[in-house]
Amino acid sequence: PVDDFLYRSRRGFCEHYAAAFVTLMRAAGVPSRLVTGYQGGERNPVADYLIVRQSDAHAWAEVWLQGEGWVRVDPTSVIPPERIEDMLDSGRFDSVESDRRLVDSRLFGRLGWHLRSNWDALNHRWDRWVQGFNSSRQQQLLEQLGLADWGWRQLVMLMTGLLFAAMAPVAWWLLRRPRPSDPVQAEYERFCRRLAAIGLLRRDDEGPQDFAARVTEARPDLQPQVEAISTLYGKLRYGRAPLRHGLPRLRQAVRGFRPR
Repeated sequence: PVDDFLYRSRRGFCEHYAAAFVTLMRAAGVPSRLVTGYQGGERNPVADYLIVRQSDAHAWAEVWLQGEGWVRVDPTSVIPPERIEDMLDSGRFDSVESDRRLVDSRLFGRLGWHLRSNWDALNHRWDRWVQGFNSSRQQQLLEQLGLADWGWRQLVMLMTGLLFAAMAPVAWWLLRRPRPSDPVQAEYERFCRRLAAIGLLRRDDEGPQDFAARVTEARPDLQPQVEAISTLYGKLRYGRAPLRHGLPRLRQAVRGFRPR
């Protein structure tokens, strides 16, 4: 592969240039070695760490010089960009490409950069504190909370208390929230309140028909309206009368019912 690169194609990736350079240095009697790793990176300002992507992968060489030891040499940096196949390698040393990326970041990348930094920071925390939450992480968290000396029983009691404290507002909200109103029942209760206003109060153990019978006995003049409202209410509440047509009729009858 090195011969093919040196004598035929003369184009390739950073690995080709670094491997060819190491081969030539060894042929010349200079101790050398190939190094692969990453070049560069991007600091995340949200969580203050360095983001190293696969696109930052690079290859270079190190040669041994008497009196200096191992010295880093990057052959790709002296090659014309048009002879580098990988655009990522080319972009590292091409000033035109660097200027273009700078312009793009100024014009379009400001908001995207902030969003990308926050999203990467969120993923980083998830990897550390959820997927990588091993025993050492647990101990570190307990030390930060001042609970490193607690036993498992105290921790269980603490977690139980926190669980109850978290569920208490939810339980209170479920108990206090108003129940869904029944429009048929709401109209009948309005009817009962109008009767209560003239002294005819419905008892808790009294059904609609019994209440209607007692009302008409006390006030015969209200019999047609009371029996009509009570009968329609019973059909809508307990029967199979269609709500779409029956509810407007019930609502109209209750609104027109004004006993004195």
